[in-house]
Amino acid sequence: MRYTPFPILLLFGFFFSAITPLEASTENRISDKPLVKELLSVIQDAKTQNGPNKYPCFFGPVQKRCKERPQTKNAKQIKVQNTLRLLDILEINQIKGTWTVRAFMLTRWKDRKRLRFNRKDFNDRTRLIYNDVLADEQIKRIWTPNITVINAISERNREKLTLTIARNGTVQVKEIFTAEIRTNFDYRKFPFDQQTATIEIEPFTEINKSVRLVPAVRKSGNSSTPPDTWEAGEFTGVFSTRPGARYELSSDKPGAWLAPDGANDFSLVTYKLELKRNYLNFLTTAILILFLHAIALWFSAMSWDQYKQSIDWPFPILISIIIFSQFGQSILPSLSYLTLYDILRVQLYIYFLADLLVWTASRRLAKLQDIPAQIKSKQLRVYILGPVFIILWAVTIFLSETFTSLY
Repeated sequence: MRYTPFPILLLFGFFFSAITPLEASTENRISDKPLVKELLSVIQDAKTQNGPNKYPCFFGPVQKRCKERPQTKNAKQIKVQNTLRLLDILEINQIKGTWTVRAFMLTRWKDRKRLRFNRKDFNDRTRLIYNDVLADEQIKRIWTPNITVINAISERNREKLTLTIARNGTVQVKEIFTAEIRTNFDYRKFPFDQQTATIEIEPFTEINKSVRLVPAVRKSGNSSTPPDTWEAGEFTGVFSTRPGARYELSSDKPGAWLAPDGANDFSLVTYKLELKRNYLNFLTTAILILFLHAIALWFSAMSWDQYKQSIDWPFPILISIIIFSQFGQSILPSLSYLTLYDILRVQLYIYFLADLLVWTASRRLAKLQDIPAQIKSKQLRVYILGPVFIILWAVTIFLSETFTSLY
């Protein structure tokens, strides 16, 4: 019996030697994954805090007081810095009146009383950084201005999300997202039009005028590559106020709206991108063909047949014009107004109709063998109708580009 402890000790030795490599290898595999590694790091930070309730907005169950609006001096508005950088233009859908973008947005505000922390409690860190899933979880714990793209068709798709909390309570949210956005396009000068594509952002849930957006930087950037049919200009942001029916009044008096400078209202920021149509392709595939058809009709008016009569009217050209003239309308929605392209097309139809009427009259004169009258009708077609059409087209395009929007 005195030798009995030795087999027991030997058995324990084999047991610990067997499980130790397994635990070590498992730990190594887990720590190789960045997301889990970061999660383990945050848990380790939680263990180092002095007391379980010292940082209730970082750890433990979600508390209502952490979700309330941060207190400010004299109940002033919370200033939320915001900026947007356009990364890419994925699509411009003219029929739907939308454009799909990929953008970077930064939002920054301060919550000093609840989110300020001692660096010694977090392994001497001055900033806590949460990425993607961890950022989503932490955002659920704290108050946020709930920045919303209000003219987006659906909720924006976040590709990357980073939440940073500095030791002084400054919160910064960075995100890269894609969104399909509805905007008002004006096609009156199509195909020589310029559009202003907009992205409208506001703190959507703060309907009590407690938040005010301010610029994080003076000028936003644009590193995007527009589609082949468009040229992109500067991307700028305008911060303004927008009182509306769903917003509260600034006083109890009926009809008392907010101050003109928006001092008691939260902001609406509108980011604008100037788009100019690259119309060279459209000119060569549509307008130039229509113009060449008109020139062909003009040249045909100069010819005589063997009987000294005007040659037959080129009806195939009319069919071609009808077919090609529909090309422009196929890329635009149904509009309640005329576009420049519609005006040019109507002018072309008028010219063809006038030329057809004069040609029909000249054929009647040919049967009457009235040669002088036939010559006059041909001169009308060659020296008046054709040149007037060309000049009218040129003047219309010139005026649309310089003086008027052709309403």
